Amino acid sequence: ENDAVICARSRAHGLAALQTKVEELLQIAAEQWMCEYVAAQAYLALSQEFSTTPKPGLVDKNNQGSHPDMTIRHFFASAGALRPFFGQFARQGFLTRDLPPAETFRAIRPIGIDAEQAMYAATGGVNTHKGAIFSLGILCAAAGRLSPEDWTPERLCAESAAMTAGLTQQDFAGITEVNAKTAGERLFIQYGITGVRGQAEAGFPAALQTGLPVLQQGIAQGFSLNDAGCATLLHLIAATDDTNLIHRGGRQIQLEIKEQIAALLQNDPFPSLETIRDLDREFIKKNLSAGGSADLLAITYFLLFLCR
Repeated sequence: ENDAVICARSRAHGLAALQTKVEELLQIAAEQWMCEYVAAQAYLALSQEFSTTPKPGLVDKNNQGSHPDMTIRHFFASAGALRPFFGQFARQGFLTRDLPPAETFRAIRPIGIDAEQAMYAATGGVNTHKGAIFSLGILCAAAGRLSPEDWTPERLCAESAAMTAGLTQQDFAGITEVNAKTAGERLFIQYGITGVRGQAEAGFPAALQTGLPVLQQGIAQGFSLNDAGCATLLHLIAATDDTNLIHRGGRQIQLEIKEQIAALLQNDPFPSLETIRDLDREFIKKNLSAGGSADLLAITYFLLFLCR
């Protein structure tokens, strides 16, 4: 801990000690780089999601969708407040990488609570990214558990599944029609829909098997990231049971919307922006919002950005 000149003059440390110290410093630098890089990609994914325009019933650069209490400014503020927490998720993954995956998930849950509080403080109490905190937090921690050379969509999603194995059964144990309190609990009891927990436990199949292939195909065909993302959102709505849609319009409306969009995509996998704007007007008129699919779009962007 002395001045380097003094240590060098007295030859206080041998070559092996110097090499050990250098390796230690490099390890610290690598950890810091990894956490910051993961946080940056999560922030970019959130920013790209809420900037994607148009999105039926959702806040974007055109309008507030079916959310009179939100503007795109809320989402900018929220994403900025959450960025440091994504680095914390990654760091916890790194620190617990030698422990069973469930231990990592247990370690990041308090960080998720702090992140929610930071989100509400930044938005004045508006819930902009609660679902995204849960999903991206798990994926950031999964990245921390893996070496960067192993950052593939498949490995990240598999690690996420390992971290959250048994989560649905654990969180919904003992829930009945009588004591169900949240919308998610009621949907699980009524329809067996597991929502974001089920997606995490299964390794985010909607993003991995639907969102990412569609997004990559659109980019390969020459669509901009925004326009490919608009189409990807529609594919995600058609491929999943969006709990926000059910909460807003009921199960029957959600199923009708799925069928309507699936038919649209069968004729044209990448509909025009004008067609999507028509859907936006329809969603707003009916007060519908596919917030769950928006979170899946953010996950899709994250997998694309981190693994490229």
